[in-house]
Amino acid sequence: MQTKGNGEKHMFLKMWLRAGIPILAVTAVVMYFCLYLFLISAEIIIGGRTLEHTCAEMGLVLSNTDLTDRAAVEEQLDRLPGLHMVGILFDGDGREIARSDVDRCADAEGEFVAQYHKMEEALLEIHAGNDSVRNSQVNAFDYNHWYSQEPVWAPQGEYSLYCAKMTAIWRQRSGDFIPVGAGIFAAMTVLTLVIARSYHKLYKRRQAMECAFSQRVNALAHDLKTPMMVISGYSENFLAEIQVEKREHYAEKILENVNKMNAVVEEMLEFTRKKQTEPDRPKDKKTTQSA
Repeated sequence: MQTKGNGEKHMFLKMWLRAGIPILAVTAVVMYFCLYLFLISAEIIIGGRTLEHTCAEMGLVLSNTDLTDRAAVEEQLDRLPGLHMVGILFDGDGREIARSDVDRCADAEGEFVAQYHKMEEALLEIHAGNDSVRNSQVNAFDYNHWYSQEPVWAPQGEYSLYCAKMTAIWRQRSGDFIPVGAGIFAAMTVLTLVIARSYHKLYKRRQAMECAFSQRVNALAHDLKTPMMVISGYSENFLAEIQVEKREHYAEKILENVNKMNAVVEEMLEFTRKKQTEPDRPKDKKTTQSA
């Protein structure tokens, strides 16, 4: 009995591996690509589009600010690090007027300070004419830097505002994405176990039906064997004896056993016909209760 139980467990595990592993593999691949596409789209929307909008707003604010007052300009630019941005203002001659104070304003986001300084260095290179530092490809799972330039018109003349924005959605929100993905994967695992369990039940039911069918066929074959032996014996006697009364007796016995064989054959045909016309289905509730 223990060997049979272990065999059923192994069969269930085998069915789960056949049905569950491919489903879980496909689920993992689909989840990865969905997450990748979501992160790419979010990076582009939050990085590229938001940067241009914020840079234009900051340019409008600075155009209404006294740009000769360095403290007033820096006060406006110091709002940018709170948006994961940095900004540098240049005058018409290309001289730096002011920049956002990253070290002072980004204390709450200390892990990003190094990225802010990288963006400031990139802004200086872009202002110097080196556009190769701009992002050419979006990275879904790492930092992305976005750059924009906005002209600023003020009574003192024309200025140029260079802004950069850092986005890192995966690094910032991975603590939210990972539990959601783990929950989905766990739900799919449970689903595959349910599917494997259903297949296992169908397998055991079919196995039991095949066993019953085999036993029934063996019983019918045994029932056929007896009249066949009787017919064989009477046929030999029929050929050996010459008395008329004996031949009549043997013929009657042969006919009697032929009728028995016909009955067994009819029973076998009826049994196979019922098996073909009645599909496998679980017993109804009343039958289960009565059993």
